[in-house]
Amino acid sequence: MADGPDNRHTPRSAGLRRDMDLLGALAERGGSAGLGTSELAERTGRQQSQVSRALAALADEGLVEREPGSRRYALGWRLFALAARTAEARLVDRAALVLRALANDLGENAHLCRLHGSTVATLLTAEPGGGIPDVHWDIADVPIAITSAGRVLLAEHTADEVAALLREAGAPATQLTSVMRRIGQAARIGYAIVDREFSATLAGASAPVRDFRGAVVAAINVSGSATALGGRLDGIGLATATAATRLSEKLGYGGNKSPTLS
Repeated sequence: MADGPDNRHTPRSAGLRRDMDLLGALAERGGSAGLGTSELAERTGRQQSQVSRALAALADEGLVEREPGSRRYALGWRLFALAARTAEARLVDRAALVLRALANDLGENAHLCRLHGSTVATLLTAEPGGGIPDVHWDIADVPIAITSAGRVLLAEHTADEVAALLREAGAPATQLTSVMRRIGQAARIGYAIVDREFSATLAGASAPVRDFRGAVVAAINVSGSATALGGRLDGIGLATATAATRLSEKLGYGGNKSPTLS
């Protein structure tokens, strides 16, 4: 008899498939309350005793969690931790070549930044003429509201959320209106620029990086001497926005293309 695909499942693979069915049912529940064993049994076509044993094993591995004070289950911390690590690893992996090309094109350092509380964290830095940048976490001790990266990273935050971050950073409450206006401006044109706002010698431009959902997950930043960048900031902003769009597309985002100067 000719060789062909074997559709039979070994006991181990069948058990894995059934566990995946349970995780899938919990994932469909989304952010609402979890599901009990009887509901999961009904959704997966299994006996409650089988579902109960499987949930206990999955809970031991951190893949599901039993809700306090109930017999309902939800997806566990370990799944979310693995997903976060995978998403960040993919972001960093896709960003390296984009940053290197941008640094070479502009002759300035290019950075990949993430929000870290009320500060900006730099994951990658590419220098002109350099190789593939290494991953590192450089937590910049500067107020997030007066950095171009901070302004694009805050684009989807509400005024209340921005106000809370300003308080955490020690900024005066009266700064909120100005900060929200600048965040809105960056959102409209697709990039933010800062010229000697947090340092008398530095300037920079940043643009948002979006994931497949369209959520802002990082910023691409170009920064350097204010003297060298001064008259080029809008052009650098456009180049940074184009690079951010390219990286966003690599992450699965299918939205609008980079802006152009009006």
